[in-house]
Amino acid sequence: MSFKQQLIKLNVCQDAIDWVEDRTIQQAWNDCRRGNWMLWLLEEMKEEEGWLDEKEIMLLGCWCSRRALKYMPEGETRSLKAIEAKEAWARGEITREEMVAARPAAWAAINDARDANAVSATTSAASAAASAAAWAAAWATAKTVTWAAACTAAWDASWVEEASIQADYIRTQFTPPV
Repeated sequence: MSFKQQLIKLNVCQDAIDWVEDRTIQQAWNDCRRGNWMLWLLEEMKEEEGWLDEKEIMLLGCWCSRRALKYMPEGETRSLKAIEAKEAWARGEITREEMVAARPAAWAAINDARDANAVSATTSAASAAASAAAWAAAWATAKTVTWAAACTAAWDASWVEEASIQADYIRTQFTPPV
């Protein structure tokens, strides 16, 4: 089965299917400039031999989410604390329940970011990015963290560059099995 056929079976978005064309998984991994696509694939493959597990993927998602913290208002630490809780869980330092307990504060940060977005159109991109960063922090699973981290990059005016930075970092941390 070709890599493209595998992606279709996994219900990947049409943009990714079109981009893959006839690339092998290794070629696609090496060429990809979209960290969110790479994180998505890692999440989908986490049960397969030779791929990363949920905690390893969570750490990658947290790394990407941390890059969006620059959009949070000065002094806003709720999302950071939720990301730190995810990292602590992934390292085995706290329980899943303790990680989930950090979520309500991150949800409050989402609401605050939405409120700021509604107040001023001039700060809408930064507020939307802050909201996405808070979403990344609020979710408890690797899949949702990776999705939110990808959304965070999309709000940045230089999202293509950010997605590429994420992709480059992910490549330094993992190479798919052949």
